Amino acid sequence: RLYSLDKSVTYDELDAFFTRLKKVADNPEYTVEYKFDGLTMCLTYDGGKFVRATTRGNGVEGEDVTAQCLTIKSFPLTIVYKGTLEVQGEAVIRLSVLEEYNKTAKEQLKNARNAVAGAIRNLDPKITAERKPEILFYNVNYMSEGELPSQVAHFDFLRSQGFKVYDFLRVCKGEDEVKAAIEEIEIERKNIDVLTDGAVIKLNSTKERDILGATDKFPRWAMAYKFEAEESL
Repeated sequence: RLYSLDKSVTYDELDAFFTRLKKVADNPEYTVEYKFDGLTMCLTYDGGKFVRATTRGNGVEGEDVTAQCLTIKSFPLTIVYKGTLEVQGEAVIRLSVLEEYNKTAKEQLKNARNAVAGAIRNLDPKITAERKPEILFYNVNYMSEGELPSQVAHFDFLRSQGFKVYDFLRVCKGEDEVKAAIEEIEIERKNIDVLTDGAVIKLNSTKERDILGATDKFPRWAMAYKFEAEESL
């Protein structure tokens, strides 16, 4: 199951999230990362080999986009881990790549989000390749052998297997540190080459996540903090 994220747009809403977590976790540790505005992807490996790629779809069943994904050069076709593995990431088109594409394109692409969604969902893999998307990974959704104790461990494992992970993950001891990390993202996102629309706050501990569980739609241990849209992005 691939859940979507519950969203907050004010610190009051974020404080309610913190209050819910502290009912279960004593002195919870959080992580904060960028929320990229692209297309959620799920890649499956078996025996160390890439098997298929799908979109998130409705969270239970997604569109098979394996042929399109095979044109993307930024993810490994073979990995060291030999069990069944499902990893989650965000397909994006860098802003500089989109700008270059539009210089010669017959039909201009208005923004990076629509550009990457169209590239991945397009039935012609040649169009996918022309738009040069990449995937930034952030989650291990399933592994048949072993377990990862934290969000930090997720990032470390993904890197160890050759998946591209964006180099920003803040580990925060309390709410003030979380808010400082969100403010850091809000400033720095204007200077990076990927379209972003917020920050993602997660409970770091996997055991504490398991206690909280999920609703029908959202994990109770994660929250997206959304920023106002900017035309320049």
